[in-house]
Amino acid sequence: MRPDDREPSRSRGPRLTRRTLLRRSLVGALGATPLLAGLSAACQSSPAPSASAPPAQPTGSAAAPTTAASTAPSVALARPQSVKLAWTAVTGAQSGFWMAYETGAWKELGLDVDLVRIGSSSRMAASMQANEIDGGVLDWALAFQFIAQGGNARQVGSITDRLIFAAISQPSIARPQDVVGKRWGITRIGSSTHTATLVALEMWGLKPDDINLIQLQEVPAILAALQSEQIDVGTMSPPTSTRARDAGLHVLVDLADDGPDYPSIGLAILDRHVRDNPDLVRAYIAGYAMGVARFRKDREKALAVLRQYLQLDDPAILADTHEKFSRYLAYPPTVPMASLPRVKEDVERDDPSVAKVQIADLVAPQFADELQAQGYFASLS
Repeated sequence: MRPDDREPSRSRGPRLTRRTLLRRSLVGALGATPLLAGLSAACQSSPAPSASAPPAQPTGSAAAPTTAASTAPSVALARPQSVKLAWTAVTGAQSGFWMAYETGAWKELGLDVDLVRIGSSSRMAASMQANEIDGGVLDWALAFQFIAQGGNARQVGSITDRLIFAAISQPSIARPQDVVGKRWGITRIGSSTHTATLVALEMWGLKPDDINLIQLQEVPAILAALQSEQIDVGTMSPPTSTRARDAGLHVLVDLADDGPDYPSIGLAILDRHVRDNPDLVRAYIAGYAMGVARFRKDREKALAVLRQYLQLDDPAILADTHEKFSRYLAYPPTVPMASLPRVKEDVERDDPSVAKVQIADLVAPQFADELQAQGYFASLS
């Protein structure tokens, strides 16, 4: 598998920063017809793999969490409501989102979810700004910039509180210092792979300009580009990082195990729901938590969902992905308030406009905190 026979575009000269990319995305969302049309097409042409079929009913050990959740009057909606939610990357980090949809968790709580695929957090931010979607999986670092540039969403929960990525290189690159001047693959500027790359460079005392960033759009394409020697280093998450390791490529650092506590992705929802429809927000978070609980408990269903969304049939890699993300997914999925100042500080270095953003402008932690205080999350685990 090859990502593309064309030479990948590079991010140098002038350097394409997070700030530049997000500004371009939001300008498109606010009125540039070509970009907005592209976002609409992405939502329509990249549905969840099972979007045409009704959500599967929970099986096996997932039945217990269903019963516990259905008895919580503060969670289930009084009447059904529809929302459009987006997932953004082919990685096990989005397993809880997929499970919430595929096992009918949100539907049980009164949310009729239209689940779509948008290929990156920056494109998702633009789609939220255009009110094309209600929420979904959003990179924490990009969320700060989104708010700085007039964004209309809040983060209401956490998906991963660490960077679940590995920096993987050609076997000839043995030390972190050897990456200087090399071609480094990520999905897109402003994505979680970009954030993880910047953190890895900082750990090694290097700067973003020490490498040549190559945007390859999808995580599996990064592995393909490494194998075809189009790039020298790439940032990947499981299961792609597992496949890369098994193929004999070199792991420079696994941030999930050796990196800092650093929130990576969270649950975003439009401001208007936070302000006007708190019951919907609670159901959104509660359904996601149910998805994570079922992912951990119902291994057979979880493996089937991973196979479907990751488009993989290798039993060993699927099992490894399930084992890893049963540990890596944040639970309870409350907002990681103590770690957010570090993220904000890092983003400010690239985008000074983030200095004006208060953490309170970015998050609405009260909904998940209420669910935790009520014992809802404990009832599912």
